[in-house]
Amino acid sequence: MNFKGVRYPVVAVTLVVTLVFLFGARWVYQRQALDRPLEAAVLAVPGVEEVTVGQRQDVLLVRVRAGEVPHLEEFVADLWRAVEAVQEGAAVELEISDSRSERLQNIFYELHFHVQEAVATGRFSELPARLEEVSAGTGLTRGRVFVGPEYVYVQLHQGQACLYEIIPRRASGPSHPAGLDGSPPRLVTVGPWPG
Repeated sequence: MNFKGVRYPVVAVTLVVTLVFLFGARWVYQRQALDRPLEAAVLAVPGVEEVTVGQRQDVLLVRVRAGEVPHLEEFVADLWRAVEAVQEGAAVELEISDSRSERLQNIFYELHFHVQEAVATGRFSELPARLEEVSAGTGLTRGRVFVGPEYVYVQLHQGQACLYEIIPRRASGPSHPAGLDGSPPRLVTVGPWPG
């Protein structure tokens, strides 16, 4: 094969332009066809103030800034329904951000020992009394602990500040490890709002 007369700079520029176009088209498709419908579905859940969708390795990362919600466990279930309606079968991490204050963090710090002990022993019936004990005299307007099949949900409210914590009842790992029941991995975490 003879390559005389081939202008290599033109070939290189054409290759680069083609690759940029293809990756740009993929990004636009991802944003328009997948991320925006998911954002809209999650924003429709009562209590959601803001949402961002991104990727963390092979996992779809859905970040939700939550406002005041009456029942954290129902809020999380509604979020999962919204995500699964648009992204059925995808590995998803749901990260919830709240409006916690330092005082609420201190109350939760005192309570988390009792929560971890309950997770380890399976004795959850004492948690409401421990919450009452820990929050006495702190000005907490509302505190709630709910024990679900996969997580322990803790919510603390004081004025405009809300603290939401979601503690797995298992030692570690996603609530639905891949292959356990045929479903993709699902994980719920609590973290700060980006930016």
